[in-house]
Amino acid sequence: MNLLLSNSKRISSSLSRYALALVVMLFAIAQLKAQTISILPSAKGKKPKLAYSNMALTAKLIGPAISDPDWYNWCVSPIQGKDGKIHIFGSRWPAKEGMSGWMGQNAEIAHFIADKPEGPFKYVSTVLKTSDFPHPDKMWAPHNSRISYVDGKYVLLYIFQTQKGKAVMYTGMMIADNINGPWRFAGQKDGLMVENSKDPKHWTYNGAIGADNPAFTKIGSKYYIYFKSGMPTQRTAKYGYAVADHLEGPYTLSDQPITDNIDYIEDAVAFTANKKHYLLTTDNHGTNTGVFGNIILWQSKTGLDFKLADAKIGMGTILDYWGTEKDHQKLLTTPGHFEYSSSGKMERPAVLMINGKPKYFYASAGLNLSGGANAETYVFKIDWKDGK
Repeated sequence: MNLLLSNSKRISSSLSRYALALVVMLFAIAQLKAQTISILPSAKGKKPKLAYSNMALTAKLIGPAISDPDWYNWCVSPIQGKDGKIHIFGSRWPAKEGMSGWMGQNAEIAHFIADKPEGPFKYVSTVLKTSDFPHPDKMWAPHNSRISYVDGKYVLLYIFQTQKGKAVMYTGMMIADNINGPWRFAGQKDGLMVENSKDPKHWTYNGAIGADNPAFTKIGSKYYIYFKSGMPTQRTAKYGYAVADHLEGPYTLSDQPITDNIDYIEDAVAFTANKKHYLLTTDNHGTNTGVFGNIILWQSKTGLDFKLADAKIGMGTILDYWGTEKDHQKLLTTPGHFEYSSSGKMERPAVLMINGKPKYFYASAGLNLSGGANAETYVFKIDWKDGK
């Protein structure tokens, strides 16, 4: 009997060790699988410096949001109106002018509407064009639109060109009580809200490309316009903010930048969710994320300081979400196709907030996925996990 009990214990102990080893092995396999799906194709052969967000890994491309063979459509900014419809304020210019037309006299900000976030979006009206400016000789080519709703008013930020033959841009604002207009220039300077400091000691002084690529938020009782600036070159530009006690200003520039990017970023969009403040920006050269053309998701508890240590990769390139490698090669060899960046780098990121959470992601892309000859904007369904 004692022998049987002893054998039984040894068998039981062996089975326990076997079961434990099996659990460990299965856990290791699960971890390995998790690691294999924790990057996107654009990171193949690279070493990402930031972790991927759930949004980046699970986003689903729906298709074009705005597409028109007669127009280049680039910047895109969505909002849900009181009518329940989805409104986009986007920049566009005639297709015949090519990609550089965004800086020209015929660039404009247009209003589009759809019954649902996926589209299709239809052109409604032109909100702002060069001839609408009070001083079209000093203000032209409205671009980089960002729409917000605050204090019962619709706020439209934009940039405009200020110097002939040189890309120097300032940030302006228009306001409307109704999303369909009429729109008026805000403040006391014909809409001008943010420009470089005249103080030689200020970080924005004589900025290489002005004060541009704005985003808007309200924190507490104050109003903030995030903007990009910096010297001596464009690649050294960082984001800062201009703050005001009143929506229409005057706005005061921050004493220093609020992002610690090591290389060029642009195209910020700001939003607040789960009591945190977020920015989405491009990583134009891939040196901040480690992957060319990815989107950075910055987060901050205060909204006044954003660190790469707290950031994640917010989205990959559009080719991460569309087609096979054969599809990609076919597209890249299509005669006459639009190709601003063969990587599929996305620009002008934007999110659509529904019930206080990001539900859809919109962006322009360096490729026209249908093989068309001009730029169009795209919409994705996203799974927001509180910035994780």
